[in-house]
Amino acid sequence: RMTRIVKDLLTLSKLDYGRMELRMTRFSLADMLHNVANAMKLTAEESGHELKVETPDDLPKIVGDRERIEQVVVNILSNAVKYTPSGGHIRLAACAVPKNRVRITVEDDGIGIPAADVPRLFERFYRVDKARSRAAGGTGLGLAIAKEIVEQHEGKIALASEYGSGTTVTITLPTDLTPSSEEGPA
Repeated sequence: RMTRIVKDLLTLSKLDYGRMELRMTRFSLADMLHNVANAMKLTAEESGHELKVETPDDLPKIVGDRERIEQVVVNILSNAVKYTPSGGHIRLAACAVPKNRVRITVEDDGIGIPAADVPRLFERFYRVDKARSRAAGGTGLGLAIAKEIVEQHEGKIALASEYGSGTTVTITLPTDLTPSSEEGPA
């Protein structure tokens, strides 16, 4: 657990001080989402969950750091698996939206989050249920890291939840992010 915390803190430190170099490439978001879902499928099935992936055939490719965006999706999907009771449903979807953007959505019908906690979820070390989060192996840094990575990609991340009914995380990213001159060549 300490190793995970140290790794997460190092990642946040690099993001904070602009030392995390983004490796920008054009890649298929649909392929990446299907790969993540396939990697998570066994974990979801072991928990008795149904994991669905929905991407349209015409989903545009995007420019970004594939590894970092994948890290964000894995984190969000892992939370959905952890906090959805056995027999739950998890949906990973993506679509194109206006202004050359794509939207990734992770929806679950899990335990949900109390309304009072939702505004603080992207804070470092914040946990809704400290005992349950610790038992599930969380560091309290995953959503803070996800937010930083999404913002470095000039995107937005939002979370909506109804306690007892589930959670929806929405990530919106540009399709054509151009790295700034400080980040070096793509």
